[in-house]
Amino acid sequence: MRKIKVEMLTEEAFAPYGKIISPEGREDLGAPGSHSWFPQVVVRKEPTSVNLMEVFPKEFVCKKFEAHDYTEETLIAMTGGVIVPVMPKDEFNVEHLKAFYVPKGTGICCAPGVWHFAPYVLGESVWCTVIFKNNTSHDDIYFKELDETVGMELA
Repeated sequence: MRKIKVEMLTEEAFAPYGKIISPEGREDLGAPGSHSWFPQVVVRKEPTSVNLMEVFPKEFVCKKFEAHDYTEETLIAMTGGVIVPVMPKDEFNVEHLKAFYVPKGTGICCAPGVWHFAPYVLGESVWCTVIFKNNTSHDDIYFKELDETVGMELA
């Protein structure tokens, strides 16, 4: 079985797939001693749904992927880090498969057309927030499988 290395999440490495969500480099508009506040990290024009997903431990192999033609999908790792495999739009090919580690409290925005699927966890289950255009999981989703199963390993 072919294996790919899980990469650390950086703006440069993730740029072909979308954006990173993090407070780094943003102005904190909160009240010192009370809270930090980073407004408008993601802004959507269309009706939006905020979804919760608990990701359970599973084998580090991937084959099945999904994509959305018209929707940017945001995933935020809330209670632990997750691993997300991705492939660029129009590049459904194992040669273009990458996997990124998304640390707790950080998120990613997958651009429309980017191939992805439910993340993987390193230990216990992890809660994530998933944000996208309302009804995406009914109106703008399609699935595809690789010809081979691909394993992932930590670098």
